Amino acid sequence: MSEQDKSILFIDVGNSLAKYCCMRATEIQNTELCDINPSLEYFSETLTPVQLLPRVSHIYLSYVKAPEWLDALHQEAAQQNIPIVTATSAKHTRINHSILINGYNNVTNMGVDRWLAMIAAVGLFPQKSDFVVVDAGTAITCDVIFRHQHQGGWIAPGLKTLKTSLLSNTEQVFTNDKAQTQHAEPIILGTDTPDCVEQGCLAQLNGMVNLACETLNDQTDDFIVLITGGDQIKLSFPRKNNIHYFANLVLIGLIQLAKTGLIVEKNNETSINSI
Repeated sequence: MSEQDKSILFIDVGNSLAKYCCMRATEIQNTELCDINPSLEYFSETLTPVQLLPRVSHIYLSYVKAPEWLDALHQEAAQQNIPIVTATSAKHTRINHSILINGYNNVTNMGVDRWLAMIAAVGLFPQKSDFVVVDAGTAITCDVIFRHQHQGGWIAPGLKTLKTSLLSNTEQVFTNDKAQTQHAEPIILGTDTPDCVEQGCLAQLNGMVNLACETLNDQTDDFIVLITGGDQIKLSFPRKNNIHYFANLVLIGLIQLAKTGLIVEKNNETSINSI
């Protein structure tokens, strides 16, 4: 396979799963971020990134915990001269004509998945500057951005983690599979214990996100809410016109970093993200 036919590999290693997508540089360079729809795939015990290296020219990597195959990937990629860009949280990142500023005093304390999700938000909506960014997974994270300045956020147990903690620390509280909500519905008062557990946990998650919206609404009512993560379908909001759902904002954030690098390289400049 020629170098021109090879793809850029984007990898997002979360707390539970490792996801990836492959895209050609020309597709990234010539397409607006909002029009890019990456095909989401999953790594497993029988499939690791090392097996994809023959058809890859560059790798963009994000992980919140180091996967077992990380050392092997770096070794094999080095032998094949395949650059790896490992994303990290930063104090600020330029995205198109905007600069996203991190609200953390110590940015190394911020999980890179949150920072990439915020980068994705700014890249997807270049005409907007105010966002609530939610990732509903093993943990649920919620970050507020006002005028491209990260105001701060919250981290709480995700739906499964919340229910597991409740059930393991109480004696007469229980649930069952029938009580599990499969999609976003109005939260109601439970009339038996399983329903009370399910609806109560959903109320906590939705309450956190809606409180973040209320916090930003004190400053502006013209903001975008972006939802990602495996439990995104469990979240519902009274406002509908500014809610956007994405399969994986972290991968989109990595694609934005690559897109920035490609533009810089095209202009014959140098960049840490340049590929």
